[in-house]
Formats: sequence, C-alpha cells, structure tokens
Amino acid sequence: MNQREKYENGLFTVRFIGDELKLHGVNIYDLSHSLLAIQRIVHKAHLSIEGGLVKGAFPNKEIRQRLALQIGERRRTSDAFALIPILADPNVQEYLKKLADYVFSGIAGYYVGDVLDRVRKENNQDKQIFIDSIYTEVANIVNRIDASGGVEAISLGAPALNQETIAAFTSDSKIYLSKLKNETFLGNYQEIKGRVYKLYPASKIIAIRRSGGRTVSIFLSDADFDRIRYHKESNPLFLFKGRPRYQFGVETKIVSEFEADEIEYLIDNLD
Repeated sequence: MNQREKYENGLFTVRFIGDELKLHGVNIYDLSHSLLAIQRIVHKAHLSIEGGLVKGAFPNKEIRQRLALQIGERRRTSDAFALIPILADPNVQEYLKKLADYVFSGIAGYYVGDVLDRVRKENNQDKQIFIDSIYTEVANIVNRIDASGGVEAISLGAPALNQETIAAFTSDSKIYLSKLKNETFLGNYQEIKGRVYKLYPASKIIAIRRSGGRTVSIFLSDADFDRIRYHKESNPLFLFKGRPRYQFGVETKIVSEFEADEIEYLIDNLD
C-alpha cells in the first residue's frame, strides 16, 4: 500500500493549520495531546456501543490492541496526519470504521455549536452519555489552538467515510467549549428508590441512600419536599419518578443527582 492510498483510506485525519506551521511543523506537545484525545474518544465510543461507558472504565488489553491507531502518513506541507488501524485484520478495520461514524456523530455538535441540544434530545442514553463524556477530549484538542505552538485551527476528517472534513475548530470553538463547563442536562425518564437521610430546606433538595450504599441528591418541588420533611417516619423509603441530572462532561450514567416530578412513599420497609 503506498502513502497516497494510506491517506485516502485513513480512518481519521487531523490537520493543524497556522501561518507559523508553514515554517515549522506542529510541536510534539500539541500533536501528542491531540492524538491521545482521539484514541481516548475511540475507546469511549467502543465502551458506549457495548453499554459499558462508566467513570473509570477502560477497554481491556485485547480490545485496546484492536482499537489501536497509528500514523499512516504525515503531509508536511499542511501538517496533516492520517491515522489508520495498527491491525490489518479486515474485521477490525470494518469495526473501527463503524466506530469512526459513531465518533464523529458525537463530535459534530461541538463543532456546529449545538451539542447541548443534541444531548438533551438524544433518546439513547448510552449515546447521550458518550456525546457528553468526550467533552474533555474535544477540549484537549481545541485547546491546542492559540497556544504556544502556532496552531490557529484544527481540522478533523474521516477519509474512510468519504468525509474530508468533519469538524474545523477555531479560536471561537475554545470560547464555546469554555461556556459548556457548568451546564447540566437531564437523562431519560426512570424510577429510583431510596431512604431519605438528609434534607436541605433552602434548596428543596434531599439526599437518599440506595441499595448498595450509593447516595443521590433529589431535587424536589416545594410540595414534595414538604411532604417528605414532615413525614412521621424517620429514614423513610420513597420511590422517585423523574430524570437523572448530569453535569456536562460527566463520564458515567450512574445517577448522583435526580430531578423528581413525582414521589411515592413505600410502606414496605424492605429494600
């Protein structure tokens, strides 16, 4: 396979753009941060498809080998790098092509500037968490812009999917990503139950303990908060119906905050 074929069939391409880069290449720091971020996004895409994207999760050694990427070509004049699978196995390459499509469907919102809308409208919880979870990796790529290395823009593409440019990040992208940091979004409707052990009257929030010892903060209406606050039983067991609340950039679908729009006292004291 010649260099031209490698580039045209590259799974991903990343191009660093800037006037200074006409005189010298991208520095190792900017390049390494960007390439590591892309590899981590691929790992998260795999975990998401498998329903295993939770905080701290990492593909095992065998899977990491199958997902591993290498530099297939560098085009010095535009400082573009084509990334291809390390393994030549056709099944591996086909699966990585599937992941590439999944990856870029998640990155698209960060480029277009509507990622919050996409997350909030996404019905597939695994996909929803994936889009949100890659915030740190996308920021690591975008933060190379206007740093010390002369990078003014970064373009990502997918030749294997016949898409030369998927995202073209600029300094405006850095401003957009910084504004996302404190945003929240709601997950899919569900029910959880637990014992109430703490109340926060000023904010109408209670804390519950679920089976297994996990704790969750529950956001309530005034009426529901008062119903629990003045309940005769100490440490009561309640069922809460509503939607989990996630901080943007979260890497897990495990619920730690929950907005309840309906509550039900459970007389049976057994969890």
